[in-house]
Amino acid sequence: MTCPSWCTTDHTDDMDGTRHPAEVHHQVYGAKTYAEYTEGYEEYASWPLLCAHLDVSPLSTVSPAYRVPHVLVEVAADMYTRPMDPDQLAEFIETVAGQLEELRAMHPRLAAARTEWAARTDAIASGPGTQPRPRVGRGRDFGRRPLGPSSTTCK
Repeated sequence: MTCPSWCTTDHTDDMDGTRHPAEVHHQVYGAKTYAEYTEGYEEYASWPLLCAHLDVSPLSTVSPAYRVPHVLVEVAADMYTRPMDPDQLAEFIETVAGQLEELRAMHPRLAAARTEWAARTDAIASGPGTQPRPRVGRGRDFGRRPLGPSSTTCK
């Protein structure tokens, strides 16, 4: 079997004589990168992020786009782009580059917000006779008022 020059798939199982060369799936995976993110609160795990692979399935019944070389990008865990041709991939890259610039712009804003927040909470904590009040409740109760001296509590 002759693979395209870019194919890195091990076709050992395809060489048993039962498959026609046109039925063989060719692909090469790009470098994998991971980021921590979550589907629920505080349950972070390392998941794939923007992992690309070049692929062709000559007899695909899913779509003609799979029958010619294309790139799929795993944007996040098990979330893929459509099969992209060179122009579509270039457009996708520009979209991601634009979003990356947004993230870069957010970084100094976050650093400044953290500095401002620390100064504000330090000023509150060191003010004359004031103590930050503890928050009561969890999750969705976060915004509710804490129990104060005028509240009725069980003893």
